[in-house]
Amino acid sequence: MKRFLILAAGILLFSSHALAQQRVIDATDNTPVSAASIFDASGNMAGITGSDGTITGIPESAYPITIRCIGYEQLVIEQAEEKTWEMIPAAYELEEVVVVPAERNVLKQIFYVREYFSMCNSTDTTTFFIEHMADRFVAASKKAKFNGSSSLRILDSHQYSRYKIDGKDSLASSDESDFPSMLTILGDLNDKEIRAPQSFKEGESTVKLHEIPGICGMSVIQKQNDYTFTTIVDGLADEEEHKISPFALKVFGLGMEIYQLYCTQAYNINDEGVYLPCDLTEASFVMEANGTGKLLRKIFSSSSPVTIRSMVEMYIVDRDYLTKDEAKKQSKIKPSDVKFVIPSTVPPLNEATRKMVEMAKNKVGH
Repeated sequence: MKRFLILAAGILLFSSHALAQQRVIDATDNTPVSAASIFDASGNMAGITGSDGTITGIPESAYPITIRCIGYEQLVIEQAEEKTWEMIPAAYELEEVVVVPAERNVLKQIFYVREYFSMCNSTDTTTFFIEHMADRFVAASKKAKFNGSSSLRILDSHQYSRYKIDGKDSLASSDESDFPSMLTILGDLNDKEIRAPQSFKEGESTVKLHEIPGICGMSVIQKQNDYTFTTIVDGLADEEEHKISPFALKVFGLGMEIYQLYCTQAYNINDEGVYLPCDLTEASFVMEANGTGKLLRKIFSSSSPVTIRSMVEMYIVDRDYLTKDEAKKQSKIKPSDVKFVIPSTVPPLNEATRKMVEMAKNKVGH
């Protein structure tokens, strides 16, 4: 009996070491980095940090891992040695204030979008990397009114995918996405005015963190450094048991129970502490779910649970100020000569994703 207890204790200790809890923090003020995405050595999403910056369940076999989060430089961790990982805030050049005529009160934003999508069960994985160009039209100020849709509109896409199913490993590339984009499912970016807490303007404290609690966690987290004001919204903080099962996904055979869902938006900092869509520089959605839909089971030829993770990064490429008539006209006609433009602020792809894209392109002769 004693030998059995010793053996059991050893197994538990080994397991807790292999799947230890890690914490991601800001290197400048030690505040938690929420909604950061972790990618394993194969390029699959391995998890998302919670509102407290923690993540559990990354096995040693996943290393080296890559951590990405809007507003921070990409971080690569070679080995599972440290329990706390520090991310360095990205430095941005402050943009000049643009004076816009009153009649040009609709803002057109053009985005370069990167979408990562991973599905896996106990034996198989599928990995998608999709690039989009997108735009949206929003009121340029609090007083301006625009009756058109402010949702992101996808203009063009390139998809790269890797399937490791039933012992087979295959690559594919396409100018169309096989799945509905998470951009059309997860929700819209905020297009309303956001005010920084008064405490951010007071005193000389380097820690500028404001949290608004919800029913099941922090509903909103606001942070500020020398370059950006960032707001992180937990889309499930007020949902019962912190999870939802969107009906729209069931229609596509992609039924899933989402238990992590964050939207992060980063703005150029200003002295007034008032942030509008014109101040937006970057944004992201991150999502983690258990998949139960028929299409998912068909893909994997299995009834075992499917873990689904997605990250969508959105980077401003260009802005233009239009009259209402110009905006209505342009929003109804999708341009045919879309060019992919990657801003200099976009971090490089993790090595595994870069290789997947390169091999997929070579396979189809792009």
